[in-house]
Amino acid sequence: MRIPAQWLDALDTLIQRRTVRWISFGLRELTNFLVPTSCAVCSRADFRLCPECRSEIQKQLSLPPLPDGHHHYVELPLLAQQLSVSSCGIYGKELARSMLAFKNKQRYFLGSVFAPYVAAAINSSCVPQPDAMTTYIVPVPSSLKAVGKRGYSPVATMLERGMNRGLYASHLSIRPVLHYRVRHVFAGAQKLKSGSARRSGKEHFVAEQADTPGRQVILVDDVLTTGSTLRQAAMACQKAGYSVSVGVVLALTKPPNQGPEQ
Repeated sequence: MRIPAQWLDALDTLIQRRTVRWISFGLRELTNFLVPTSCAVCSRADFRLCPECRSEIQKQLSLPPLPDGHHHYVELPLLAQQLSVSSCGIYGKELARSMLAFKNKQRYFLGSVFAPYVAAAINSSCVPQPDAMTTYIVPVPSSLKAVGKRGYSPVATMLERGMNRGLYASHLSIRPVLHYRVRHVFAGAQKLKSGSARRSGKEHFVAEQADTPGRQVILVDDVLTTGSTLRQAAMACQKAGYSVSVGVVLALTKPPNQGPEQ
């Protein structure tokens, strides 16, 4: 009895798919045996980020056009203007837990999960400049104390992952022109300070002098809480000769009257 060719093709396809699954399962089990791992969000065994948590994070992040609730304006009193800030998501639930794991638990790979959303928000916020002048993407730096503890800067990591994957428009370039002032180099995290302390603090940042006066920059940070950090960063860039009117963050915290997310 001759077996029809289409049946043989279907059988080959089935075998190949099962083989791939077996190989994938075997490699995952071997990796988990050698380097035990768990989900960065829910701690489920055998996954760096389980499918359910990945799906929830993706639901909580938005691609442009961003919803109205994902836009915020930071006042820049000394410049008599506002800094428009776009947020990819609202800080809470799985997104908040994954961001904390990324920042404080060495879950470095999560930078690749967040990178496409940050890149899309940056691309949509950028206005092409005259003479095709490059716009700088400027990450808000982490303190030396934080970098020493983590071993990396979360914001810079997200941006680099996006750039390595070719997610940015050709007229955008990452430039770390912002730095902590010497007296704030070993400062603690902003989240440990009260809102009034953040707003009333002295200038934390200094920016490298602009190579071209008026060059446009987009400031990028991980979380927007009171807006103090972005305000300080914007002022430093303006003093150094840059033009800054746009900011992008991965997540925006809700106002206190809306209640915290769990």
